[in-house]
Amino acid sequence: MDLRQIDLNLMVAFEALMEFGSVSEAARHLGMSQPAMSSNLARLRLLFGDDLFVRSGRVMLPTRRATALQIPISQALAQLRVAINPPALFEASTSRRVFNISGGDYAAMVILPHLAAYVAREAPCVDLRFRFVERGAIPEWLDTGRLDLALGVFPNPPKRLALKPLFEENFVCLARRDHPALQDGMTLAAFTAMPHLLVTERGDATGAVDEALGKRGLTRRIALTVPHALVLPSILPRSDMVATIGTRAANLFAPSTALAIHQVPLAMHPWRMSMMWSRQQASDVGLRWLRDILSQIGKAA
Repeated sequence: MDLRQIDLNLMVAFEALMEFGSVSEAARHLGMSQPAMSSNLARLRLLFGDDLFVRSGRVMLPTRRATALQIPISQALAQLRVAINPPALFEASTSRRVFNISGGDYAAMVILPHLAAYVAREAPCVDLRFRFVERGAIPEWLDTGRLDLALGVFPNPPKRLALKPLFEENFVCLARRDHPALQDGMTLAAFTAMPHLLVTERGDATGAVDEALGKRGLTRRIALTVPHALVLPSILPRSDMVATIGTRAANLFAPSTALAIHQVPLAMHPWRMSMMWSRQQASDVGLRWLRDILSQIGKAA
């Protein structure tokens, strides 16, 4: 394929079609008419020799060819935008910038309150958009600029993304204070005999605890899975279940509820809360400011 014959605007149109799955929505996003976007789609199909998008009900779904093209095209456009747009000046006290951040329940409880307080004090016109994004989709969202930064546990990040640990976290057990099985403390026998509550965004019924138990030839019963840790203070005081969660989250719950913290009665490796971002944004002064704040919060956490 001869690059001289490619209209760069078609790649921008492709990016919008992938994001919105609709000709009309993509056209609205780019400020063009629907017929013009339909013409762009026809030209894209001719260029790549593939339908690229097929209608399914009210949305257009990408073909395998379009899915394979998405990341390379998004990365190329992102690099081009960085190259032709000089780094914008950023003054925290007057900026009206919006930062898009992803994170799970844990980051929302442990990090977000400190971040929101700092931004409100030092950058009163800066807005934060915090949302949950599936872990597998985060690299693509960072590549395309839909996310500025992601918070979470990222064991094998793509090399094109930068990663910085914020702090290490350990597991503890959380159960109601008057639990009859814990009069003598949390023993391994009591731990494996009790019903467990597992916080899991993926909806599965296994976690780090099960891996540690498996090394000893032991198992546990997962009586309940929930997607959010914030429901623990409502559920645990009314049940015999135990939850194994991060120390910082447990310390938030225990003082103001009828819950007690116990040490996990088996060896557990600590885990790292990290922030991840696109290396293409390394020169962005505003994002550097945001990362510096999060680093400070991580050190103090």
